[in-house]
Amino acid sequence: MPRITEECVARIKDSADIVEVVGRYIQLRRAGNAWKACCPFHNEKTPSFSVNPARQTFKCFGCGVGGDAVKFIMMFENLDYPTALRRVADMNGIPVIEEEENPEAARKRWLRSRVIEANKLATDYFHRQLCRSKEADHVRAYLKSREFNIEIAKAWQLGWAPPDFRPLQQEAAAAGMDARLLSEAYLLGSGSRGSYPVFRDRLMFPIHNVRGEVVGFSGRIMAEGQDPRKYVNTAETVAFRKGELLFGLFKATAPIAKADMTVVVCEGQLDVIACHEKADIRNAVAGLGTAFTDEHAAMLRKYAKKAVLCYDGDNAGIKASEKTFRKLAAAGMEVYMATLPAGEDPDSLIKAQGPEALREAIAQARPYLEVRSGIEMKSTLGDANARAALIPRMADLAAEITDPIRRGVAVTDLASRLNTGLDDLRLTVEEIIRSRKNAPKEPARDAEPDEDDSWNEAMDAAPQATFRAPEKVRPIRLHPTIRNLIAHAAASSSIQHALVERIEELQEPITLLAGGPILQRMLEKLPTPGDSAAWGAFLQSLPAEQAAALKGINNDELEPADTATLVEQACARAARDAVEARIDILKARINRGNLSTEEFYSISSQMTELRRMLNAY
Repeated sequence: MPRITEECVARIKDSADIVEVVGRYIQLRRAGNAWKACCPFHNEKTPSFSVNPARQTFKCFGCGVGGDAVKFIMMFENLDYPTALRRVADMNGIPVIEEEENPEAARKRWLRSRVIEANKLATDYFHRQLCRSKEADHVRAYLKSREFNIEIAKAWQLGWAPPDFRPLQQEAAAAGMDARLLSEAYLLGSGSRGSYPVFRDRLMFPIHNVRGEVVGFSGRIMAEGQDPRKYVNTAETVAFRKGELLFGLFKATAPIAKADMTVVVCEGQLDVIACHEKADIRNAVAGLGTAFTDEHAAMLRKYAKKAVLCYDGDNAGIKASEKTFRKLAAAGMEVYMATLPAGEDPDSLIKAQGPEALREAIAQARPYLEVRSGIEMKSTLGDANARAALIPRMADLAAEITDPIRRGVAVTDLASRLNTGLDDLRLTVEEIIRSRKNAPKEPARDAEPDEDDSWNEAMDAAPQATFRAPEKVRPIRLHPTIRNLIAHAAASSSIQHALVERIEELQEPITLLAGGPILQRMLEKLPTPGDSAAWGAFLQSLPAEQAAALKGINNDELEPADTATLVEQACARAARDAVEARIDILKARINRGNLSTEEFYSISSQMTELRRMLNAY
């Protein structure tokens, strides 16, 4: 009989906001950090039924019933567990994934539990090494320089991964854990020379899910020049999905509720720990070296209604904050921004000016668009063109706010700050919202870096193409990286020739990424930039569906200032995307099932190697 997969069950439960679920059935009243009502399961006149958003549970202190959102629906509607799960999935738009109950499904559930056990063993081992090993003197010295004492290290189970992996492997073997399990947990990697430890001479941060299980690690490099990657995270395993995990959330859920449903979002692990332990700001969380995803935002929305972004006070921090704002605003949260001095992050600000300075910055946080528009206005002083370009950029951000009342307030404030007409700005925002609703949705790329900005700015400056595809033709989908390559090759002879010289390394992206054959055809034909006849002839040489995909691209000549750098970056991105495509192909093979144990481990090994390649980019 089909059953809902364990992964899907976890996703459904993580999507459920207990206040919203219970609020669909009974009327709740706010009571401090909780919500109360008369119990629907027994007769009473004085409310004894409580809903706790921090714990995501309900409890009646009169009749004693309690549980999570799924349990509430089971009791209220008299449903069995699978049906109640499906009801919650329907409420939150989560597709229900089922599998036949078979030995392979049981093996996956067993494997996840064993990976969690291996992570727990490794956490204890790494922590002992940090606290006791003479060889970890340099790590303790680093923590001391950052003013992180032994109590903080114990509270967060910080550790050190020594270069020699054998003692941990021996300890694991004594606990019945072989090298294959350590590989499944991504504690061991595999390469052409065999197995190797993923974490070597790194300060280790255990990563917990919201239930407090150690699902993976993040390791910070200790020796400069040893590895270009400052942080290495656990690759995707049966227990670890980086795009769905927030560092510190397992500690922050109750403090978020006590802080009037407000969460502080930082950039890194050390900033989160500094907030919690040095400044007593215990409602702080952070991503894991990746941009915020829709899953991150949906998870936070369960526990918080308001977010204060506490990012570094530099250009990189401002850029990162915009991506986070978009996700959180789209999830329906109020987003504020704390203004930190240039060059300071939460931890360095505490060290320089004391914890009160950080607490004050967070307390004085203002709505994100107010802060962001102020920063942008300062940079455009005396530049009329830059000021004009700022208006649609701010309108695009305002369009992310889903609540119409909050959006209206934000637009009114922006119009005043940008010195532009309110009606014009409001119409611009409304048009952006309509265009997004009507636009076909592309697959999400939340956790990936943006394409190089210089490429995007060049394309923004290019005029729109005059080519119009026949309306009845359905264009093929172009992978964003392929579209960028085509667009720049169409506009620049130097880029065309540079790509032709690198055609060998482009073969895999051309083969694996959507629209690759069009790029291949272009590099064969080389239509002359600036020659509309040549461009038209090229379009005519393509199938109608491929030609239609090039709507919005033309070949008006636009030579870049630094062709070599742009092509190098674009080819590197294409190579990375091709590796991701190979991983997706292997995932599809696993999802189809009917694999022998040897085939499963062979594919898993290939995926581990490909993920290692991704980490190297």
